Amino acid sequence: MPVKGFWKNICLLALPALLFACREEVSYVERESLASVGDIHLYKDEADIVYARQGRGADRLAFMQNYVERWAIEALFYQKAKENVVATDEIDRMVENYRVSLIQNLYQDRLITQQLLPTISDAEVSEFYEREHGLFELTEPYIKGFYVKLPDRVPKLNSVRNWCIRKGQDDLEELEKLCSENGYEYQFFTEVWMPFADLVRKTPLTEQQLMDRLLKKSTIEFKEGKFTYFVCADSILKRNDLKPIEMVSGEIKELLLNSKKAAFIKQVKRSLYEEALQNGQVILY
Repeated sequence: MPVKGFWKNICLLALPALLFACREEVSYVERESLASVGDIHLYKDEADIVYARQGRGADRLAFMQNYVERWAIEALFYQKAKENVVATDEIDRMVENYRVSLIQNLYQDRLITQQLLPTISDAEVSEFYEREHGLFELTEPYIKGFYVKLPDRVPKLNSVRNWCIRKGQDDLEELEKLCSENGYEYQFFTEVWMPFADLVRKTPLTEQQLMDRLLKKSTIEFKEGKFTYFVCADSILKRNDLKPIEMVSGEIKELLLNSKKAAFIKQVKRSLYEEALQNGQVILY
């Protein structure tokens, strides 16, 4: 069974248990109930945990209303299912099969992470990158550098200008200190590739305008309204350029893992079987 499909089925199977786990709890503190279906309750403290994990940034009232409604629908559907599906040995067998598959897959993932992944060397990644470079063309531009947005009448504007032009370590530290102490908007992305579109959204320029200026001069300054902008480009990758290997090394390792893991797990199982035959753990009659 494909991994995604396997986990989807596991989640579907586990849903009733997650919904009604509260029935097994013993509480000596009266809990606030948000909804009930028959003798099954959804408690506020349980919903609060879900909101903390999944609702960050969302309107709390809207999230809770939606969650309570979904919980009630699932609870009703589960009760209807219990009324119409009698527990059988077949269901028990299916549950046990899912349990076995879950344990095996968790162990398999651990083996791959601990034993197979470390065998993929940087040289192997580089070889794959050179051989399959056509897979790694950029569909959008990227940039390394930094960006600063300052309000009018900044006392140290000339200093900022010089720091941005020189771009030494001390200069960048002074620039960061000034911005952080005064609440000026800034972002350093000198060590990571940033989508060019993300940078464009921080400025009043179009993508083409900003790209044209940065290709002519690596550090640019421009004023719009009540703000002065500084943008520095250490490196630019244009659309259809090859992604740098540091950008795709994780992706390449995943591709190499996928190509090797079937044979790896097969060998692990074969070795386990042969060892069990030798030590008498498996006896063939």
